[in-house]
Amino acid sequence: MSLFLGCANNSLVRFEAIAKRAASQDFLDAAAQVRKQRDLYNHTDLLYAMDLGLLYHYAGLYDSSAIFLREAVKIQEDLYAHSITNEAAALLVNDNIRPYRGKAYEITWLHLFLAFDYLGMNRYDDARVEIRQAEIFLREQRRKVGTDPKEYRDDGAFRTVAALVYEGLGEKDDALISLYQAVKAYRESGQPLPEGLARYAYAALMANGRESDAKELNLGPSVQDSRRPAFGGSEIVVVGEVGRSPMLDETAFWGTWVRDGMLIYHYKDANGNTVTDAMAAPGLPDSEYEKGNGRKTRSGTTFHVKWSMPTLRDVPSQSDALRVARGNDVYAGEAYGDTHDLLQGDLNAHRGITLLRTVTRVVLRTIAAEKTKSSLNTNEPLLNLLLNVGTDALADQLEQADLRVWFLLPRNLRMARVPVQPGRYTLEIGSEDRNGRTIRSETRDVEVKAGEKKFVFFTSLK
Repeated sequence: MSLFLGCANNSLVRFEAIAKRAASQDFLDAAAQVRKQRDLYNHTDLLYAMDLGLLYHYAGLYDSSAIFLREAVKIQEDLYAHSITNEAAALLVNDNIRPYRGKAYEITWLHLFLAFDYLGMNRYDDARVEIRQAEIFLREQRRKVGTDPKEYRDDGAFRTVAALVYEGLGEKDDALISLYQAVKAYRESGQPLPEGLARYAYAALMANGRESDAKELNLGPSVQDSRRPAFGGSEIVVVGEVGRSPMLDETAFWGTWVRDGMLIYHYKDANGNTVTDAMAAPGLPDSEYEKGNGRKTRSGTTFHVKWSMPTLRDVPSQSDALRVARGNDVYAGEAYGDTHDLLQGDLNAHRGITLLRTVTRVVLRTIAAEKTKSSLNTNEPLLNLLLNVGTDALADQLEQADLRVWFLLPRNLRMARVPVQPGRYTLEIGSEDRNGRTIRSETRDVEVKAGEKKFVFFTSLK
């Protein structure tokens, strides 16, 4: 039983043990801590491999990172291929004993960061393989969720990188299709369309006979800038992994379940105010109600229930912007992906089903607890009180929210695209806070070939 009670807490312990080390930029120390505290990853082999892979990526050890991220891809694929025998147990205990399969955006970004590793090693053909794998995943994701606007259906940041990879490989048609998909993904999701992407996509589509695509996407001409990259030209693409992703915390809910009626529940909002809401009570078979007291319960029977739900918690960080200087030319990195928006969107999309599954589980456990208290009843009032309180406390302890999330991702993916002629260049790359103060900086020497999209990665989680 102690295993069950500790599962959810492990997510918070894992955050305290690992995330703070990563935020200090000591990525290898954080990786060593992951290996040392492997027991924090019960039922989360996927997160274990993803965490190690991402930390080695941040440390610039792209070959080591690729090993673990490839393992994460294999685990994720196996999880969908194998039976889900833990689902029945999860209905009785809590969602933390289910194998963690990853959130949809995490799987896309898993392939994206694996592609980043290959790009960091100049293995563009291998990067293309990961781009293709992510495209297959997103196609299946769109088929699964349909047209529900709340669901994660595509990813503008990934599509933009895909376009650059295809362009760098000379695969013009695939690059143009990916540019179209990138703009469309931002339009569909409601996330801000990066200005640089809008200009670039418009110019590329118009110059290659795809005027109808530009019109469909509502793209138009803009002021020309000689410092902007040209389709098919050489450039340095600086990818900034900036800031700290949010994590998950839990909010306590309590209320009254009325058979054949409503669940009336309460919780405290961020300001400490108690909020009351209601939902239709999902039906349970008579056999489950009978377990409570050995006889069929009547309509109107009520149960007091208590449970927890995952909620987003921002993690403060100073790093907010990306700046790249080449000589006297300074380029600001535009935001292409925000894990706050992605995680909040995932919570919103699955709130209903998570609430329904959680409350159903709590009601079943409450009914079982009632029967247990009845069977343990003695002639000693004080002992009865202690047994009843203990049974209720155990039932409450069992219900822990599933707080597992890939919180080592950056808050933002930012990109600065620097057009160049073939040659060798020195870049000054830095992260800044919201007041323009430099948080950290590095000098990089970069060599670019004709027509090459040279990717450079810079991490600032402070």
